[in-house]
Amino acid sequence: MPQKATIATISLGLAGGGPTVERNLERMQEALDAASAGGADLICLPETFAQVGCPKELRQQTAQSVPGPVFDFLAQHARRHQTWLIAGTTERMADGTMQNVAWVLNRQGELAGRYAKVHPTIGEIEGGITPGSAAPVFDTDFGRVGIAICYDIGWPAHWAALAEQGARLIVWPSAYDGGFPLQVYAWSHFVTVVSSVWGYHSKVIDVTGRVLTATSRWSRVAIRRVDLEKEVFHIDAQVRKLADLQRQLGAAVTVEGFSEENVFTVESNDEAWPMARIKQEFGLENFRDYHARASRVQDEFRVRPMSSDDAGRDAPTPNGAAIAAGRS
Repeated sequence: MPQKATIATISLGLAGGGPTVERNLERMQEALDAASAGGADLICLPETFAQVGCPKELRQQTAQSVPGPVFDFLAQHARRHQTWLIAGTTERMADGTMQNVAWVLNRQGELAGRYAKVHPTIGEIEGGITPGSAAPVFDTDFGRVGIAICYDIGWPAHWAALAEQGARLIVWPSAYDGGFPLQVYAWSHFVTVVSSVWGYHSKVIDVTGRVLTATSRWSRVAIRRVDLEKEVFHIDAQVRKLADLQRQLGAAVTVEGFSEENVFTVESNDEAWPMARIKQEFGLENFRDYHARASRVQDEFRVRPMSSDDAGRDAPTPNGAAIAAGRS
């Protein structure tokens, strides 16, 4: 069935931060209430949001635990509004070490998962942060979600690992806005990317790399309905199929075409027509499968490099014909 969800993302922007965790939580409550008033299924909060602006000498003292003041604050909101939450914090682990983490809370306010930043900055490590070692994905009732935090943006393999595990949404809590690379990752892996930042520009980015909505200097909350089942298709050999799809299903699907990129997207608006059925009924092949098939054909017909043993012999050509060495 269509995996539609209303996603809300929050920026700190003009709200600033500090000087205490308690004050940061008070400031965040207004934004959380606005996100839930918009019907959010998932609310995304920035990296270490509750510690922004706190004196550096107090950072270790403000490291959180589960349960603890920050977690309990988030859990209460998740339960009250029946929403998922992804929020960044510094967490003190059971062994006494500290990690920069993102908590995943479900609609019941329970800890459904935790991601520890795999690529903290040198300054973070010198300040006591221990790097994480895994890039897990998390199952929600609207699709599979992966997480990258701030400096993780510089490691393409991290994003690829999340996509390979089936993440259809990647959330990026961060201390800075990120910019164009986030759009590149969305397009490269055909995933929805949601950023939540300290600055002004938290974004929801489409699988095509377009920014669908964003916060600004005047608005701390951005909300957008997305479908994590939405797929990207190359137009090759599919023009007729696309026309048949639109004629037969009409408003049951949303189709967008992108001429310069030679692609189109399809999302279902009808539970009776999940994407698997649409592809089967209309013979559509998505972008990934088409390129995988093209790679197999290319490998099959690729001419192997000529060796010294081939000199003077007829060399096979991709179409199976033979040409004599030296003949034009």
